[in-house]
Amino acid sequence: MKKVAIIASVVALLAVGFLVPNMQVSEASAIRVMLDGEFLNLQVPPVISGGRVLVPFRALFEGLGASVGWAEATSTVTGTRAGTTVSLVIGSRNATVNGQPRTLDVAPTVMNGRTMVPLRFVSETLGAAVNWVERHQTVVVRGPAPPGTFRIGVMTGTAVQNEEELRAAENMKRKYGDRIVLSTYPARFTTETETTISNLRALAADRSVRAIVIVQAVVGTAAGIDEVRRLRPDMLIIAGTPGEDRDVIAARADIVLQTDDMSRGRTIVEQAHRMGATTFVHYSFARHMANAMLFERRQLMEQTANRLGMRFVFVDSPDPTGEGGVPGTQQFIMEDVPRRIAQFGTATAFFGTNCSMMEPMIRQVIAGGAIFPEQCCPSPYHALPGALGLSIPQARQGDLPFVIGLIRDALRRVNADKRVSTWPVPVNMLYVEAGVEYAMAVLNGQTMGRVDLITLEGILMDMAGGPVTLSNLTTPRGTYNHYFLFLSSSIDFSAR
Repeated sequence: MKKVAIIASVVALLAVGFLVPNMQVSEASAIRVMLDGEFLNLQVPPVISGGRVLVPFRALFEGLGASVGWAEATSTVTGTRAGTTVSLVIGSRNATVNGQPRTLDVAPTVMNGRTMVPLRFVSETLGAAVNWVERHQTVVVRGPAPPGTFRIGVMTGTAVQNEEELRAAENMKRKYGDRIVLSTYPARFTTETETTISNLRALAADRSVRAIVIVQAVVGTAAGIDEVRRLRPDMLIIAGTPGEDRDVIAARADIVLQTDDMSRGRTIVEQAHRMGATTFVHYSFARHMANAMLFERRQLMEQTANRLGMRFVFVDSPDPTGEGGVPGTQQFIMEDVPRRIAQFGTATAFFGTNCSMMEPMIRQVIAGGAIFPEQCCPSPYHALPGALGLSIPQARQGDLPFVIGLIRDALRRVNADKRVSTWPVPVNMLYVEAGVEYAMAVLNGQTMGRVDLITLEGILMDMAGGPVTLSNLTTPRGTYNHYFLFLSSSIDFSAR
C-alpha cells in the first residue's frame, strides 16, 4: 500500500531511511535492529550519518542470507543473494545493484574498524521489508519470506455489511493468490451464529490453512473459535473489531485488534487544536450518552479541551432512531452547524457520535470555513466522498491511495485541505491487511513468537503510512498482552 501524507515527521523516516535530526556521524546505541524476530548482537552499535541508520555490513548481509565479499584494492563490499548483487564503496554514495548504478543517500563509512552500510538500502534491495518503529527505537527487518505452502483464511463481512474489509481481503487475495482462502460471516450474523461457526469450521478443516484472520469478530466468533480449537489447537487466530465480550474474545484469539475509542476522546480534541480550533462542538443524544463509554469519552473530550484552553460545547441533537428518524437528525445538523459557526467563529471544530451526522456536518463545515478533525468512525471512505460529491469507480473501490487522492484534490479545490482530516485508512481494512501480513511473518518464523508488539506495530505503521500507537487492554480481570488497542495519526491533506 502506498504511503500517504501524515501529520508527523516520522513519515520521512519511513520513506527514506530513518531520518534523525543529528546530521553528524554519531553512535545511536539506543536504536536496536530486529531481524526476523531476533535482535542483532552487533559488535559496533548502529550509527547515524546524514540522518540515516548504518550498521555493520557483515552482520546485515549474512543475517539476510547473502554471501559477502570484500575487495581491499577498491574498498568495496558486496553482498549476493538469490541473483541480486549489491556493491558499495566506502566513502562513496555511488553503488551498484547487479551492475546498474544507484545513488545512496549516505555513503558507507568505517567506525571502530567496522564497515557500516545503510540499513534500509541494503535490506530492501535484497528483498527484505523494513519498518522503523520510533516508539520502541527499533528497526524491524523481515527478510525475504521463505517459500511456503501454508494458507491463511480470512473471514470478513460481505459488501453489504462493510465493503472496506471485503476489499481488503480481496487485496490480500490479489497479492498472495491461492494462499489466501476467503470466507464471510452472514449478513444477519446476530441471528445466524451457526453459519459463522460453520464457516470457521470449514476453514479449520482445510489442513493447509494455518492461520485465520477474522474482521469483524462478530457475535458467534467466540463459539466459532472454540470449534476451530477443537479441530486445530495450533491454529493462529487474529480477531479484529470484536463484537463480543472483550474478556471472552481475549481468552480465545492469539491477537486481538480494536480501536482505542476511549483515548480518541483525547486525540480528536488534540487534532482539532493542532488544526487551529479554539472551540470544540460535540453533538450527541440521550441514547448515546446512556452508553458508558460514549459518556466517559465526552467527559474526556471536555477535560482535554479545558487543558488546551479551548471552549467545549455540548449540543443535544435529535436521535436518528426517534420520531424524525435520520432525516430529522441530518436536517438539525444542516441548520445548527452554521448557527454555531456564526456564534463562535471559523476556529470551531465539530464532532458527532452518529454516522448519519457526518455527511451533512462535513458539508456545512466546509461551506462555513470551520474545522472537521475526524468522523465518529474515522476513514477516508466515511462520508467524505459523499460530502464532496465524489464518485469512486467500482474498479477502484479498494484502491485507498486513489481514494485519498480524490479527496485531497476535492478539498484543495474548496480551500478546505487544512480544515478537514481523518485517519489514513479504515481500521477494518487495516486489520485485515495487517492481520494477514502479521500472520505471514509469524508462520515464516520472522517474529518473537505469536505475540510480538514491535513487529505488529511496524506492520500497522507501514499499512497506515505513519505513526500508530498500540496499548494493551486492561479489564477487571487483568491486562492482556495480546489484546491491542489501536490509535492512528491523521492525514494532512494539505501536505504536498
